[in-house]
Amino acid sequence: MNEVNLMQTPANNQMGMVEESRQLSEIKGKIFLAKQFPRDEALARQRILNECKRVALAEAAVYTYQRGTSEVKGPSIRLAEVVARHWGNFDSGVVELEQRNGESTVKTYAWDLESNYRDEKIFTVKHLRDTKKGTYELKDSRDIYERVANDAARRKRACILAVIPGYIFDEAMDICEATLKENVLKGASIEDVRENTLKAFQQLKAEITTEHICTIVGKTEFDKISAEDITKLRHLYTAINDGFVKIDVAFGFESEELPALDEDKELDDLNAELGIKQAEKEGDN
Repeated sequence: MNEVNLMQTPANNQMGMVEESRQLSEIKGKIFLAKQFPRDEALARQRILNECKRVALAEAAVYTYQRGTSEVKGPSIRLAEVVARHWGNFDSGVVELEQRNGESTVKTYAWDLESNYRDEKIFTVKHLRDTKKGTYELKDSRDIYERVANDAARRKRACILAVIPGYIFDEAMDICEATLKENVLKGASIEDVRENTLKAFQQLKAEITTEHICTIVGKTEFDKISAEDITKLRHLYTAINDGFVKIDVAFGFESEELPALDEDKELDDLNAELGIKQAEKEGDN
């Protein structure tokens, strides 16, 4: 595991100043181009909605899961990235600020270059992995990279959703839902789709049975599960894959001892704990 040396030598300090100057010039260039070539919002919206008609995206675009008696629903990480790509004059990403003492400090951000409206979140990721046999420290650089990337994905999504107008995501989710419902069987029989859905969840956790699947959709028999139920199950699968809910919690193998905090509040609390203020969101220049 690599550690970051925080002691600045004159040579390192000079290199840092050069890099900072380069980044500043790059940022100024992006903002200048954004002002010269502003987005066509109608065209950007149409491109987003057109892509939402693709079945591959629709299958992974929306997540839903139960929390107590209420349903939690939202755009997935993948849909957020698709919307960001087509929105135009927009920058988002993940930056590992430092790595030391068995943890990484990471920043995720999203930035509308036209309005200079920006959101960022800074958090720590411990180099640990939880298993049924206990928690162990990650040593391999690839394992650490994957852990950081997985934890950063949700924060990056939150930044994107904070910057791009919400109605864009509402429309995108509606089109994705319609696309998925129209193509949920994709020429296969409902029997085959049920079995494939069960197998997909069993790859995540072998103990899942038809009874567990029936409980999720409120059916008493597996062969009564409909195409609409399959859509709900796919949204749950996305929620599990994106890390919004643990599979053991979703299927009742274990319960949440405490209600999960809202994601934005959770991140704000973490930033406050680190003593770091989120960047202020600026209005139009």
